[in-house]
Amino acid sequence: MTDTLSVPTLGLTTATRPRTATRASRPVHGDHDVAPAWMRATGAVLLLGGLALSSAVLAWPGDAPEAALLVPGVVAVVTGFLLVLARTGVTVTDDHVVLRLRPLPARRIDRSRIVDVRLVEADASTFGGIGLRRAHGVRALLLTPGLGVEITDDRGRVTFVRTARPEATYRALAA
Repeated sequence: MTDTLSVPTLGLTTATRPRTATRASRPVHGDHDVAPAWMRATGAVLLLGGLALSSAVLAWPGDAPEAALLVPGVVAVVTGFLLVLARTGVTVTDDHVVLRLRPLPARRIDRSRIVDVRLVEADASTFGGIGLRRAHGVRALLLTPGLGVEITDDRGRVTFVRTARPEATYRALAA
């Protein structure tokens, strides 16, 4: 007498399960652009200066009006930390395009909604500065000048993102 556990299944169980990991969509292309050296250096100076000011205020004996200096110290620490970590990025998957400006939340665009993709040259004066910008009806993620990808969706929203390899991002989006 045989029990059901000892009966060979001859691979029937593998036909009902996928052989690969199931993820919503895998990255086809990913690219990012880090903040320029001057921005990271400024962030490091702000971070260290804010930490020094905050520690000096906290080490001050007694309750003095210098406790009000803790606010600029914390602001300098947070601003410096954000400048050091600043990075733009784009990830292209089969279903979505994910745009990031770290440390802000990512923006996801369905690939089926994209109607136009093109390469555009831009710098800080094009959009009125660096970072997350909105100018001339275009949302821009820009840290360094140069060539980037401009994406237009079916609602007419235009988004520009600057990456280190914009041609590869363009090819991944155009495919």
